[in-house]
Order: sequence, then structure tokens, then C-alpha cells
Amino acid sequence: VDQVRLLDRPHAVVDAVGAKGVILVGDTTDPFAVETVRATMGSIFAVPVARATPEAFLAWRKGFPGLVAGTHLKGAVDYRSVDFTRGPVLLLMGNEQQGLPDSLAESCDRLLRIPQAGRADSLNLAVATGIMLFEIRRGALKLGPD
Repeated sequence: VDQVRLLDRPHAVVDAVGAKGVILVGDTTDPFAVETVRATMGSIFAVPVARATPEAFLAWRKGFPGLVAGTHLKGAVDYRSVDFTRGPVLLLMGNEQQGLPDSLAESCDRLLRIPQAGRADSLNLAVATGIMLFEIRRGALKLGPD
């Protein structure tokens, strides 16, 4: 995520679904820059944020005990067909210009796609993140009192 406006909306979705945190990999916007904090209306502080180099992330990922899923134009699996209830899920999302870098895509257990009927081949980061996270957390999200 390399622009403030691209970090605020996905981060609000992360907060809304109750995800455990965000890992920003590589060269990204500073999540605690004044502009970012203002754009997120403070939601940047609601969910833990970590930063990592691609190499450090890939080393850490080897010990992740759950499913690592990434969205990718080469993804052959419809995101709706995956059982996300079997354990922890780590979702990798690329930026809007280049998508998920090859090194990160190769580290995924599954490359997923969001089917689309229109001419566009991809959605913006906030929309795609929202679709994916609400599907991943669908069974955990309920209306009404806790």
C-alpha cells in the first residue's frame, strides 16, 4: 500500500471484521504518518500494525500455522469455494497498480479470484479487501448483542 488513501479504507474494513492485525510488507505508506492517522479517523490504532521487509515476512510466513491465501489475477480458485473456518487465515493483498508481487504470490497456499462479469479485470484495494475479509469472517460475524 503506497498511498494514504489506499491504506485508510482497507484498514477500516480490517477493524470492522475483527481481524487480528495488519502486516505491511515492503515499501509502503507510513501507517502512523499524520496524513494516514487523519485519513483513517483513528482506526489505525484499533488494530495492531506491523511492518516487514519481504524477506522477513517470507521467513515469518514459514511458521504460520494456517491457510495463506492471496488474491491474484492468475488465481484459479473462486474465493467463495474455500473453507475459511478450519483455522487461522492470512490474507495477502497486492497494491492497485501491480497486484501481489510474485515472491508473495508464490508463498500462498491458495491464489484466489473474485469473479467479475464486467470488463474490468480487478477491483480497487478497499473493495477487494472488503469482499475477501467479510467472506473469511462470515461465520464469526453476527448481528445483535454479543
